[in-house]
Amino acid sequence: MPATDTDFDLRPSPPSAFTVGEYAFADVGNLEHCIKYLNQTLVTFGFPASLDLLASDPVSVARTCNCIYALIQQRQRDVEFRESANEQRQRLLSDISRLEAKVERLEGQLQAKDREIATITRTEAKATAAFKAQIEKLQQERDEFQRMVIGNQQVRTQQIHEMKKKEKEYIKLQERLNQVLMEKKKESRSGMEIMNLLQKEGRQRGTWNGKKADNDFYKKIVDAYEAKNQELMAENADLKALLRSMQVDMRDFLNAPNGLSKQPLAVSEGTETDPSRSPFGGRTDVFDLPFHMARDQIEESLRTKMASIKERMVQLQDAQKGAEVTSEATERELELEAQLVEARSIIQEQASIMSKHLAKSESAKSERPRTLNGHFNSGRESIVSSPAEHGSNKHTNVSGDMQLTSLTMSKTFGQPSDPLKLGV
Repeated sequence: MPATDTDFDLRPSPPSAFTVGEYAFADVGNLEHCIKYLNQTLVTFGFPASLDLLASDPVSVARTCNCIYALIQQRQRDVEFRESANEQRQRLLSDISRLEAKVERLEGQLQAKDREIATITRTEAKATAAFKAQIEKLQQERDEFQRMVIGNQQVRTQQIHEMKKKEKEYIKLQERLNQVLMEKKKESRSGMEIMNLLQKEGRQRGTWNGKKADNDFYKKIVDAYEAKNQELMAENADLKALLRSMQVDMRDFLNAPNGLSKQPLAVSEGTETDPSRSPFGGRTDVFDLPFHMARDQIEESLRTKMASIKERMVQLQDAQKGAEVTSEATERELELEAQLVEARSIIQEQASIMSKHLAKSESAKSERPRTLNGHFNSGRESIVSSPAEHGSNKHTNVSGDMQLTSLTMSKTFGQPSDPLKLGV
């Protein structure tokens, strides 16, 4: 409790206004008693004692004067001490008030800092939770991309294997067809010579008018070959369109902004000036060239894009370690999650459809040799019609496989899978 002015009032008291008439310490009756009391008091406070106030000799008067002078000096010292003590007290009071104000200000600052610490702690907890959620999402996305890449590689390997098998079967069927045509041609020539000899009499040999039948036969073969060639050209165009669409899908996928790096964005700006170029130097118009001319470029472009996809996976792994704190998931991440869920269900459906399709193709392969033998033994019209039927079956199987592949790739990369749009 701070001291008040009344507790330590050391200021000199005002001079007494009492006169001898108002209050008299000594009078004629108690003069001796008062002198004795004064001597005792002076001795108690250390002043010269044994004052003889009634004496008239100079020694007693000098002693009395010295005592009074000592009292006056003591009074002056008391007054000076009281003044200095009062000044010191005022300084201490001002220091106390200033320190109290400083303590209040520091207490306010301490409370504000406590509130800031609590806010920062809550923000850090939220940021840590969001960071963990982001890491989990990135891990799931990385796993999904790895599964997608593995699935695409398996599908591509399976398709290449199927194409090689069908090419071998096609070569065998061509050889068999040529062999049967040669045998039939030899038999027809020998039969025509014998018929000419039997029909004409005499030594003059008649001429058999078989040019028209041969021309019709060859015309049918040429027409069947041209029809099959047209089917193969249409199928080749569809495959080129599908490959071009897959190139565009992969380009859009690689240029999709995901916040991981700024390099794909700069590349995509470059592609706006030249739309016929892919983001990594490949051109989409190379698919219009013959296969033997554009094969190396297409393979190099596909390898480049697979390397880019692997780079993107590495970027995702690096972003997992050094990703900054984000508040919430963006719309792009939600769309990707929905597309991944949809792609998972579609891949399962595609697996069942492809298994059924493979079973049907195996059964069709087992029945095809018997059908071809029956056609070869039936005559010229059966021989002509069998290549066209085989070409149509071949086109149906290949186009069915490419439809399944285009549906899988378009669903995987988020593009429409309409066969009319893809050119299949």
